[in-house]
Amino acid sequence: MVKIKALQAGADLARKFDLSPSQELELVVQPGDFSLLLKNKIFRGKLQETYSGSLGKTHLLHYVWPDDRGERIRLNNVNRLLRRDTLSMGQDVIRTVGDQVPPFALYDQNGKVLTSEFFDGSTTVLNFIFTRCSVSDMCPASTMKMKQLQSLSAKTKIPFVQFLSVSLDPDFDSPGVLKTYARGYDLDESNYKLGTARKTVIDDLTRQLGISRKKDDGLPLDHTMRTMIVNSKRQIIYQVPGKSWSVKDFLSRLQPNQG
Repeated sequence: MVKIKALQAGADLARKFDLSPSQELELVVQPGDFSLLLKNKIFRGKLQETYSGSLGKTHLLHYVWPDDRGERIRLNNVNRLLRRDTLSMGQDVIRTVGDQVPPFALYDQNGKVLTSEFFDGSTTVLNFIFTRCSVSDMCPASTMKMKQLQSLSAKTKIPFVQFLSVSLDPDFDSPGVLKTYARGYDLDESNYKLGTARKTVIDDLTRQLGISRKKDDGLPLDHTMRTMIVNSKRQIIYQVPGKSWSVKDFLSRLQPNQG
């Protein structure tokens, strides 16, 4: 259980739960969301009635996102650049080897702002996944390969390497959900970030980087895959479309004398 102060609520929610401004609430939260709820921080989320064997009828706080005004302004400013850049490229043009990644701003699995400055000074392995993916040879396999690549790069002492997986499903993958996903795969989060943002940002980013995704009502998200290496100057230096990329291949290309 956590105790929060409700600063604002939608009209329907306020009526349903009889909320008043600055009212304190005791709520159930999932472990991933709990890790984000720092004292004196502002967040937004959704409430739903739930049942706990020990507590009986209670309320679950979920889909939790940071809601600091300064951070919102920063994200919006950066992602306006992304939107403008996407429109200027045209419908069918994508970034490829030799191009720089576009400006963007996301939240990582810890609720921290993550921008394209993340690439500066390190070599980054970048891919796109979503946490509800149940096709074993797609996102689950890709995450396991990223984990293996991370481990091998550390064992072979390749310097200045980091990893970034961006969610394709921001309607579900909040920062807390990504945190739970990272823990579920036992990822070493010291140099592995998972990012998410509102849908329009993910739309622009995937369009520029050649990832197709489609969501039909009642069906799982359908998407393509692309795994790439981005150098310390934000330039794409290698990429493999599809799901059949090799850990051995990428490890060799992360060596300091490559790219």
